[in-house]
Amino acid sequence: MVVGEWAGLDAPGKLGNFVGDAVKGRDVEAKWGDDIAVGIRFHRALDEHSDRHEASREARAFIRPHCGKWSGVVWDVLADHVLASEFETLAQAHGRLDAFAAHELQGLALQLESMPERSRRFYDAMVHHGWLAGYRDGQVVDDVLHAMSRRRLTAGPVGEGWQAFVAHEHALRECARVLIADMNTWAKGLDLVSLVHRPVG
Repeated sequence: MVVGEWAGLDAPGKLGNFVGDAVKGRDVEAKWGDDIAVGIRFHRALDEHSDRHEASREARAFIRPHCGKWSGVVWDVLADHVLASEFETLAQAHGRLDAFAAHELQGLALQLESMPERSRRFYDAMVHHGWLAGYRDGQVVDDVLHAMSRRRLTAGPVGEGWQAFVAHEHALRECARVLIADMNTWAKGLDLVSLVHRPVG
């Protein structure tokens, strides 16, 4: 969510960013309108940029012996953990994590009716379990990864993600710091208007 702040997303854009994983297809403007679609396209661009980043490739190499083909999924969670646990340093001028999380959740709460059902369920779980601020806690991250490992029959290795982090904490923290610093620069230099009607699926 903080990367959306760096990019200058407004409230509808933040909604689009939040629901991005639940939205499929190319012509998102037709269904969601430009204001929300820019956030959906931002989410896709962010995923693409992060996945291709050298720091992410390096991190996945550390995680892969523990989590196999799920290393990318696990890395997303672990990078969020590093951001949460070092928020005041890495988020740059966004204050304390608790206050930031409360503000972002309040903004999304005002747009719940516009969310797809999948996103609404995730939002409810995120609030109920306190995940947004809770990601700074290793036990919470371990619980989340184990919960993810139970969602699909083949996702069992996701549950080993916290062990991968413990085994390679110094290297993975450094990968996350490099990635997050680059996300800051990337987001602040992004032309959001150019994302609308961008031909990506």
